[in-house]
Amino acid sequence: MRLTSLTVENIRNHTHSHIEFASGVNVLCGMNGHGKTSLLEAVSLCALSQSFIACPDAALLRRGAESASVVATSYTDLQTPYKVGIKIGSQERKQISSSLGKRLSPQDIIGEMPIVVLSPDFKAITAGAPDDRRRFMNGILSQASKLYMANMLTMKRVLKQRNSILHAAKLGHPIDATMLEMWTEQFIQVSADLLLRRWEFLQEFAAYTERVYARIAGGAEEISMHYEADSISGEVLRTKPSLDALRREYARVFERLRLNEQRRGTTLAGPHKDEIVFRVGGGIAKECASQGQHKTLLIALKTAEFEYLRDLRQETPIVLLDDIFSELDSKRASNVFALLESGAQTLITTTEERMYAEYMQSFGTSSNTTVHASNHAFFLVQHGGISPKTPPKTP
Repeated sequence: MRLTSLTVENIRNHTHSHIEFASGVNVLCGMNGHGKTSLLEAVSLCALSQSFIACPDAALLRRGAESASVVATSYTDLQTPYKVGIKIGSQERKQISSSLGKRLSPQDIIGEMPIVVLSPDFKAITAGAPDDRRRFMNGILSQASKLYMANMLTMKRVLKQRNSILHAAKLGHPIDATMLEMWTEQFIQVSADLLLRRWEFLQEFAAYTERVYARIAGGAEEISMHYEADSISGEVLRTKPSLDALRREYARVFERLRLNEQRRGTTLAGPHKDEIVFRVGGGIAKECASQGQHKTLLIALKTAEFEYLRDLRQETPIVLLDDIFSELDSKRASNVFALLESGAQTLITTTEERMYAEYMQSFGTSSNTTVHASNHAFFLVQHGGISPKTPPKTP
């Protein structure tokens, strides 16, 4: 996938910005708070229908603006043009259109322009709460499979209905046993579907991640990952389970929890409570890994995400790197640069102009003579404005 242009209206501190991208590495350089990350958020909005930074759409609006819009033009690896436009407002629903049609829903565009984002904020994937790891997994699977995304939306809808009935029971209202049974049965069906797909995904994805980690860490230690269902026995998940087996397990779980759920007023089991456990050198990463191991694992996970999506979708994802080099030593930075050698188009934000020169030097290239030939570009971002700039020379 190649992003050719991006037009931004009233996003964060951008009033009106337009940028034409090179097909290789694009460095967006500027001081903090001047709008570099906002441009990556705009790309994310066109690819995922939301920013990669957890925030409501209204938070993306420039102060004082009632609406904002983003338009991205691109083309696939097979040279098929693809265009997507998003409009958001403080008083209106999100409007989405693309080459596929108008009045689209988020699930219509997610995965059409695959992206992989790496940001220092993503350290929670390895060190944070289970929800951070579920979000990471759901993000990959949603770009990889529209069926998975549809099942996720169904689960959220059914969970909301089921919790509404349970909450009413907690407040002392008569429980509608027939409706609760109906929503419970639907929740069991969709939960089993999601759990099976997640289990299958993790077997595939672990192989990618372990291979990348070994390459980065030089075989210093081994990593592993496994799926830990909140309510399903680990023995059931030791080998690939069947849908029927998972449905039977969930049925037993909800029968056992029936009275407790009514007392608590909420659903106490299901895929929304599951965990992915990463191990480094035999220890659980979130408990035992060093700061360096966390960084290495995060780079490995994101590199594996890129390779997994590329292989599954037969489309090269666009890579967004948001100010990550300020937190990486030279060794880990070189491993990120190796990802760029894959040929993916990359957008990099940085506060330091020397980053561009160091990137070019890492390939033994003179930036002042080969930028055009190598399809790289350098942009200065200041006060919500963008201007192409002659890149700094390699020392």
